[in-house]
Amino acid sequence: MIDASLNQPHFWQVSGDNQTYTELCNALYERELLRLSQLSSEQLLRLPNRLASLPFYIRRAAANILQQSSELQLDSQNASWYYKQAATCPARKQQADPIEAFYRKYARPGLIVPVYITQLTQERIVLDSVDEVDAEGMRLHCNEHGWFAFAGTPLAQQNSDKFLLKPAKAILSAACCGHQWLNGNKTPPRLLSLRELLLASRLNWQNFAKPLPALLP
Repeated sequence: MIDASLNQPHFWQVSGDNQTYTELCNALYERELLRLSQLSSEQLLRLPNRLASLPFYIRRAAANILQQSSELQLDSQNASWYYKQAATCPARKQQADPIEAFYRKYARPGLIVPVYITQLTQERIVLDSVDEVDAEGMRLHCNEHGWFAFAGTPLAQQNSDKFLLKPAKAILSAACCGHQWLNGNKTPPRLLSLRELLLASRLNWQNFAKPLPALLP
């Protein structure tokens, strides 16, 4: 008689995807707990809710990252992507007319967009999502970074150091990998927030105008 237990996988016999999933979750927990430990006293009131929702969003991010197909190289132990960094920030090559033409055609709530941020001599590109579109006024609102004209220009004092970009491979690769530049030179990449990782994992690299649906953990 054959022992049925011989055909059953043991808990330590995990597939490559399971191991990568575990590494991603561990890295994300470490990162987010460190981030939460640095909250200001005013933000501590929301800490219980943020801790309670953390497992859900970490599992979702890890699952989405594993499903993503892109040309970026994944480092699961650090929950980061890698791609060759450009010598200078690619945002400098974008112009207003193509940016405006893209958002005239594709601006809608849920669209994942890149935002260029310059502070003193530091440059970086971050990810955000559109949550409101004013087609008549030719402007849109990003969930975190505020109102922009379709041509990319900021429309408030609070985001005057930012510029909305047109999604493109070089731009989104830099955003997903956390590339930064200081005084025009490359610097070590930053770690993306959990929110940015969730957005990055939903990018459709075949068609940036149509983000992928979020997977349930």
